[in-house]
Parts: sequence; C-alpha cells; structure tokens
Amino acid sequence: MAITRQIIFLAKRDCIEELKALLKSTIKESKEEEGCLMYEVFQTKNNPVEFIAIDSWKSEEALNKHYESEHYVHFLNNFKQYNAHIEPFELEIL
Repeated sequence: MAITRQIIFLAKRDCIEELKALLKSTIKESKEEEGCLMYEVFQTKNNPVEFIAIDSWKSEEALNKHYESEHYVHFLNNFKQYNAHIEPFELEIL
C-alpha cells in the first residue's frame, strides 16, 4: 500500500531563501529513489514563509530507505535552523 504524506514547513522570516534552497535540494535525488511515486515541494504564493512538501512512496520499506538516504539525512540535520514550524500529515486516498 502506498504511503502519501503532506508536510507543511513555515520558514523563519529571515530564512525563507535558505529553507527554500534546502527543500529544493532534496527533490531530484528523492524522485530518483526506488519506490518514489511522487515528490513535490511548493511555496505558497500568498504566504512566502509557507512550503508544502507532498511525497508518495510505494511502500513503508521504500519510505524507510528514503529516511536513510544521504540527501534526506543532510536535510534533517540542517532544516531546523531555518524552520519555525512543521506540520506533517499522512494522507489517505478516498
């Protein structure tokens, strides 16, 4: 069963570009991972501090491998300095 998540990141006001760059750095390599069905990152037009990442994985095993990837670990080790708030959601297709 596929796992789809939506994660909302709110950048600190003085760190918008830094968080944006860090989020963008994860896209290409994540999309190339085995089991990645979708990996997109959006910045809301009316609130530039808000970023939304939506990703979908073929299985929990594929998602767990993503968590172990070098680019994800790099993101995890660096995003807190730019991020004011994070809100993750697991989504279910109806």
